[in-house]
Amino acid sequence: MVAFVVGSLVAGLLVPGCGGNEEKAPPATPPSAPPSPAVTASAPGPGADGRVDPANLPKGWSLVAWPADTKVAVFAEVSPAPPGADGTGAAKPSDEPPRGPAAERPTRVLDNPNAQGAPLTLLVERYQRDWLRVALPVRPNGTTGWIHARDVRLAATPFAVTVDRVRHELTVYRDGRVAKVYPVGIGTGATPTPNGRFYLAQLLRPGNPNGPWGPYAFGLSGFSDVVTSFNGGEGIIGLHGTNQPERVGTDVSMGCIRLRNEDITELADLLPVGTPVTIT
Repeated sequence: MVAFVVGSLVAGLLVPGCGGNEEKAPPATPPSAPPSPAVTASAPGPGADGRVDPANLPKGWSLVAWPADTKVAVFAEVSPAPPGADGTGAAKPSDEPPRGPAAERPTRVLDNPNAQGAPLTLLVERYQRDWLRVALPVRPNGTTGWIHARDVRLAATPFAVTVDRVRHELTVYRDGRVAKVYPVGIGTGATPTPNGRFYLAQLLRPGNPNGPWGPYAFGLSGFSDVVTSFNGGEGIIGLHGTNQPERVGTDVSMGCIRLRNEDITELADLLPVGTPVTIT
């Protein structure tokens, strides 16, 4: 059975990526009263007990895996074709779990917590009773792999997010229906916000709520295609506030997605880590 995870907050970290006119900000400090602490509760769902079936999720819901151990073995990893390639002959993720030698030899092992010190979270793309195909928060963007279902606790979220780079809009969906639309700033032409399907991998509270990243910053599972290092991080794409609200709605950053501070605060209270994010 699956429980709905309301949220997760990580403190004491630097925001992992971003840029544009962002300056280096001080490390985050542990909040005295975080508005989105890690909470697990029964999901609002079709069952009388408030639980949902991972094999038959309600419309618009997604599965999220929370590893229990400090190491998570990944099998049958598949990466997309490199940027600029025509994709001919590129491997595609299988809908069937690995078998034989592929099910015995991991292709990588992920650390939990992750490199930023946050609990490892994985978006489930394919559910089987014993195996889960998950999106991996690694380069290149779009990499997937299979993990053992026994190694994780499953959660479910009714939320999804889309970012339209042309319209400079972020749309929140709940149960497959539009809940709210927010204006956003995105990457510049030289440092574009990458397109693709990602998820909210962690939530940070910067040390200065009036600084370049505002009061909250989600780290996505995706990375910039052109920035490989920033502020001690690996060019992770962020979704965060700003101290330049007048530039929201423009191409302004090094790839991150900027919102007005009141909007990112609203999203930090609303969206659980693991929520899928599609950028077009």
